[in-house]
Amino acid sequence: MNEVRRAGELLKGHLSFDSESDLSRADVLETFKIANSWRDSHVYPMRSVRLSIQHRMRALQMGGLTASRPKRMHSIRRKLSSGTMKLDQMNDLGGCRAIMDDIQGVRALLASIQADFPHTVRRQYPYIDEPKLDGYRSHHAVFEFCGKGRSAPFDGRRVELQIRTRLQHSWATAVEALSLYRGEDYKHGKGDPDWLRLFQLVAAEFAYTEGCLVHPDMPRRCPHPR
Repeated sequence: MNEVRRAGELLKGHLSFDSESDLSRADVLETFKIANSWRDSHVYPMRSVRLSIQHRMRALQMGGLTASRPKRMHSIRRKLSSGTMKLDQMNDLGGCRAIMDDIQGVRALLASIQADFPHTVRRQYPYIDEPKLDGYRSHHAVFEFCGKGRSAPFDGRRVELQIRTRLQHSWATAVEALSLYRGEDYKHGKGDPDWLRLFQLVAAEFAYTEGCLVHPDMPRRCPHPR
């Protein structure tokens, strides 16, 4: 774990193979080897959590989709460099997502997980019931993987699950797609203020449509005249 922490510290900075780097080529390769190995050790727990979610959805006969993927290295480095986060403390090196047909499906899946689940809930971020000003809405749950038998070496690995509706997912996808198209980072609140404001307003309208809470700084919806 000391090697993982040191690799995380090195990844915060300008780590490359150029001649001005303070590290040798071998040191740079070793840093990425350790960081990638640590990330890859979350893949089995990530897949296990996803399978548990799929089984739960089938048992409850809920419509929806699931997905999973390990965090990309450039995203890891950006997160490390933006604050005091340590590589060994990251909650989302392995990430899963459940996209439910509607808000009722989100509520039902959450209730089922909180009542009984094979892995320990470490922390939750209720961005649906406590919406962010930028408009992002999804419920995040961080699990500690409970490994036994052959999976014991992965015990304690953290996996993040995001649960959202199809409508909420369409909003998040639009933010990422437009960020890529325009070369601006709307996902992290950077870019044209008019586009950022549009996403705030659209998210508020979606929240009204689904009967969810709206951020208090958003305009109230006016009743239609009869």
